[in-house]
Amino acid sequence: MYNLVMSNGLPIRQARFVAEYLIDMNATNAAIRAGYSKKTAGVQGPRLLGNVRVAAQIAEKTGKR
Repeated sequence: MYNLVMSNGLPIRQARFVAEYLIDMNATNAAIRAGYSKKTAGVQGPRLLGNVRVAAQIAEKTGKR
């Protein structure tokens, strides 16, 4: 499987996670909607929030630094 990268430097699923997270600020639900397994979303969501590039995108989109 190819790990396609968006123009913001994030892989597609991570970029989708950022967009989904901004809807309701729920990491688990955002992970599920972004295409991660329901079985692992409870771990993947918080892990993605800890990712430096993902966190930077979220901060940029919410206007926080």
